[in-house]
Amino acid sequence: MNNKISLSIVATIFLTNSLYAIEMTDYKVIEGSYQEAYINGKLTVEDGNQDQTSYNAHTDASFKTINTSAPYSWGLNGTANSDFSKGSTKGDESEDSYDTYLNGNFDKYINNDDTFFVYGSADLGYRKQVTADKADDLFSKVGVGAGYGRMYDATPLAVAIRIVEDLKSYKIIKKPVSDAGMIALAKVIDLREEYISKHGINDYKKYWYADMEKALKSAGAIEDGVGTFGIVRINEIIDLEKISGRFHGWQARGGLGQILSNYNGESGATTAELAFGYGYPIGYQSQFTENASISKILDSNEAIDFQFKNTASYTYELSDRIDWENSWYLGVDKYNEGDDVISNSLSTGFRYYLANRLTFDTTLSLTKTDGTNGNSVETPDWSTTFFTGVRYRLK
Repeated sequence: MNNKISLSIVATIFLTNSLYAIEMTDYKVIEGSYQEAYINGKLTVEDGNQDQTSYNAHTDASFKTINTSAPYSWGLNGTANSDFSKGSTKGDESEDSYDTYLNGNFDKYINNDDTFFVYGSADLGYRKQVTADKADDLFSKVGVGAGYGRMYDATPLAVAIRIVEDLKSYKIIKKPVSDAGMIALAKVIDLREEYISKHGINDYKKYWYADMEKALKSAGAIEDGVGTFGIVRINEIIDLEKISGRFHGWQARGGLGQILSNYNGESGATTAELAFGYGYPIGYQSQFTENASISKILDSNEAIDFQFKNTASYTYELSDRIDWENSWYLGVDKYNEGDDVISNSLSTGFRYYLANRLTFDTTLSLTKTDGTNGNSVETPDWSTTFFTGVRYRLK
C-alpha cells in the first residue's frame, strides 16, 4: 500500500512538471516588482496557584520589496521583533525587549543588462535588550561597491501556470497554452502595481483580469472569455492561494562599508564586504535559495575580526495551499580576543494558507551556539522549539 502511495506521489509530480515545456528559468523579464509582508503574534496568560498573574507575549513582522528594471534594481528588507513578559513569583516585574532592522540596496547596471553593476547600501538597527533599562543608540551603516549578475523574479510565471492548470481542470481552457502564451500571461500578472497606479486600488482588478483574458485569447487558449466563474477562480488563486517566491540567477558583489554609529553611540570601523546570492526553482513546485556574506573589520583595534553569515532555504509546494519550508542559518563571529562564536539554526515546517491571507504555521527548529563573546550566550546542547500559530500576510 505504501509503495502505491509513493508511486502515486512521484507520478503526480512527474505529470505536473511534464504539462509544459516551459521552465521557470525561461522567465527573464527584467521589469517588475515583488512584495511580501507578514505579521505574527502570540500571547500566553496564566493565573491561579501562583503568586501573581504571569504573561508572555511575542510579536514579529517582516517585509520584503524588490523592484527591477533594465538600468536599476532596488530592494528593501525589514524585520521587527518584540517580547513582553512577567513572572509568576511575587515581586517579579514586567520585562520587555525589542529590535528592528532595515536593509536597503540600490544597484545601477552599467550596460542595462544582467552583467556589471555598481551599488549603494544602507543598514539601520534599533534595539532594547531585556536586561537594559533603555534602548541602545541607533545603529547605522552605509556601503558602496560593484558586482556582477542579476536575480530574476519568476513568481508571475508560477502564478500563470497555477491559473492555467486551474482553468483547465474546470474545462474553461480546452486548448494547450504555448510557452509564448504563458510568458505573455505572466507579464500581465507582473504588472499589478502598474494597474493599481493607473486605475486605483478599487478598480484595477477589472482591467487587470481583462488583460489576462486577452493574453489567453491571443495565445489561442480560449475563444470568447473565461466567464464569471473563471474570473472568480483567478481572483481566488491570486488573493487566497499565495504562491511563495520563485527566483533564479545569481549575484556577486564586493565593496567597502562604514559603520556610522554603533549601538553604543560611537562611530565604528571601515569594513570590507563580500556577498553572494543564488536562486534556483526546481521544477514548478520547489525553490532553493542561498545567501552568503562576509564582513571584515579593517581596524585591528576592534574586538571583532570578521563576521560570516550563510542562509540556505528550500521550499516545496505540497499543494495549492500547503508549503513545506526548510532553512539553515550559519553565523561565525571571529574575535581578535576571546572565544569565537558559531551559531547554527535549523528549521522545518509546514505553512497552510487559510482564507483572508491567514496562514497556519507549524515549525520545528533546532538552535545551537558555540563560544561566548560580546552579547552571545553559549548553548552546549541543541535547543529544540516546536511552534504552531496563525500568521497574517499583509502582501
